[in-house]
Amino acid sequence: MPESPATEKTARAVRAPSDSSDAVARAVALIEAALVARRAGTLEEPVRQRPRAARWVMRRFQPLVVGTVGDALEVEQPLVLMADWLLRWALTQLRPDREPSFEDIDPKAWLDLTAWRPMLAATCYAGVLAVPEFRERYRRRIDEPAIENLCGLWGVGPSTFYRHLDRAKRTMAELFVREPIGVPMRFALRRWLQTEVARRQGLDTAERRADWHQRQAERALQRHDIGSALWHRLAAGDVRGFIHALQLDALQSANHPETDALVERMAAGALAARDRMEIELARAALARTRNMPERTQQACEQALQVAVAARDKLLMGIAYGALGAFHETRDADRAFACYEDSAACLQQADPQRSDHVAVQAYLTTLTRLAWLYLQRNDPRARTVLERTQQIGGSIDVPDELAGMLAQSWGELARRSGQLLEALEHKQRALNIFERLGDRRSVLATWLNLSSIYAELQQFDRAGDYARRILDVAARQDVEPQIVAGTHVNLGATYYLQGRYDDAIDQYQQALEASVRSGLRMEATRAHFNLAEAHYKRFQTSRDARDERNGDLHVDAVLQAPMAESSPALLELARKLKADVLGQLEELEKDRLIPQESAIHLDEMTEIQRQRAVLAVPISPEAHVRARLAIARAYLDISMKEREAALELIDRHGLGASFTQELGALRAAFDRELTREQKLLGHWHESAADLLPETTRVSLIEWLLGRESINKSAYADLCGVSPATASKHLTVLAERGLLQQTGKGPSTRYLLSD
Repeated sequence: MPESPATEKTARAVRAPSDSSDAVARAVALIEAALVARRAGTLEEPVRQRPRAARWVMRRFQPLVVGTVGDALEVEQPLVLMADWLLRWALTQLRPDREPSFEDIDPKAWLDLTAWRPMLAATCYAGVLAVPEFRERYRRRIDEPAIENLCGLWGVGPSTFYRHLDRAKRTMAELFVREPIGVPMRFALRRWLQTEVARRQGLDTAERRADWHQRQAERALQRHDIGSALWHRLAAGDVRGFIHALQLDALQSANHPETDALVERMAAGALAARDRMEIELARAALARTRNMPERTQQACEQALQVAVAARDKLLMGIAYGALGAFHETRDADRAFACYEDSAACLQQADPQRSDHVAVQAYLTTLTRLAWLYLQRNDPRARTVLERTQQIGGSIDVPDELAGMLAQSWGELARRSGQLLEALEHKQRALNIFERLGDRRSVLATWLNLSSIYAELQQFDRAGDYARRILDVAARQDVEPQIVAGTHVNLGATYYLQGRYDDAIDQYQQALEASVRSGLRMEATRAHFNLAEAHYKRFQTSRDARDERNGDLHVDAVLQAPMAESSPALLELARKLKADVLGQLEELEKDRLIPQESAIHLDEMTEIQRQRAVLAVPISPEAHVRARLAIARAYLDISMKEREAALELIDRHGLGASFTQELGALRAAFDRELTREQKLLGHWHESAADLLPETTRVSLIEWLLGRESINKSAYADLCGVSPATASKHLTVLAERGLLQQTGKGPSTRYLLSD
């Protein structure tokens, strides 16, 4: 039967510009030529003659093919091989079920199901499939062409056959040119290619296939093709490698269409507790990048549940560290608590099981803790970083952690005013993250560099780094904290240039992004920056609205809970208006700032020493001792202030005026005292004239331990005669300190409630 010739219109379509309709027509012509060449066994000829057209029609699928087949494309004519694979795969996608296979086609599909006819027409036309023998339906001639055979089977004429064929070619053209490449289609193509490569390279055992997939995964990672790397790790059954690839670059993973489906497939298998936990933490990282805070927290908490169920301190420490990172920009107090729990668990991890893993996790927690201190301008950050330096010298620190440390040292230098040193650390961190291919950390480092260059008054470079981040964020999901921080830094760059309108616009975008994502600490900082910019614009505009807006933003900072702010930020907010507008400048210059250290030097020195101890996570026992030492110091300060107040009251006869205040103070003390402490205070007031302090303490301890005392025991304990003992006990009972029970030799004295 004669061929269906290409018309002049089709030929023009091949040469036409590739708008939507013309692109489909052009693809139809190319597919027609490919089907004819495939049937003749000369597919390489049109591909070699028109390589640009071949690349054009395959362009959307080429990265997927390269990532899937890897080194299998290292042949003499890779473009021809790719064209053959994609042409035959596209034919499978004409199946109603879109299964990437030419196998298992039911006889009913050949004979009666019209939905299958475009696929069967095109496949047999190209010589990919032979028409089976169905003698009960149609007896074909020897060497009968496939087209006539199908027409006879279906009971149709050639025109109907060509309608099916034209429909198949157009469907394939739509597939190549404009049909969305969804996850099912990606997986179908990967499965098809995997089968083709296995047959071509003789990967006939599970071991050979796994080895091949491992090699391709490494190639994919080198090209930063995270989807292909994950596919190959999953196909190789390499759980640890899969998790490592997933964690390597959360930004790239979060923006790849196949990631979630691949993670679900891996998670559906039987996994060890550590693998299950790290899968959950990887899910948390994906959700964080996609601005899904509830899902992020849920995944972190699920990871902790897995660790707790396994009773594994190492895993619990890692999970608590991830929870701390989640809370950093939302609740500083919660973040600190999580980091302390993380450190405590990691210090208890079995060193025989964890080897360097626990040490690395501990260093990661310390580094995150230092960063949290830095965000609050807390000098304890230096103490923590110095501790990480001491510990890190004993192990081989992985590049991911080395980059985090360089970031933190750079931030410490910046906040200490050492900008050139900060720049050096940040550039070192950038080199590490670029080498690793960690684009999320690259963006975070660009964010830090924009801030440093702004402070160095290199505004062009500062703005360039900020705009790079926003350009990336316009094309794909970027962690909202990075986006909000970028608007803040760009606003600061404009502010330092005196471009207050632009600064306010950027700060407002930062505030909106922070509120939208639940980043409460970032929102508080944005309010502060907006207040500063409005006050500064008011200096020149004298627009009362700017002053009013500045006041509103300052109020927002002052009203924020401490967990969403910091002492330094609150202090700056309180005096911001006066500092910017120059009000009360002379008074501000000479005003002394109250310093507790000048009044209670010993106690405040002890408090600062213990705070430094607490800056680095320590054992629970040492933690308790440090907290108690701080409590004792504050208690000493409180008692000194109370005694000073009582002295003034006595000196000036003001007792009646302060009865209520002293009662409230005593009630506050009493709420926190143990029973023994309360008894000691009560007996000090009521029995100081009768018994010295050491005797009172011994007597109360006796009564608390034995519940009662008689006359002879009292005499022995207090070192008095029986007659004096009898007198004391009677007086103590009269004063309501003791309660008498029994008579004669069985008389006992109990503590009064």
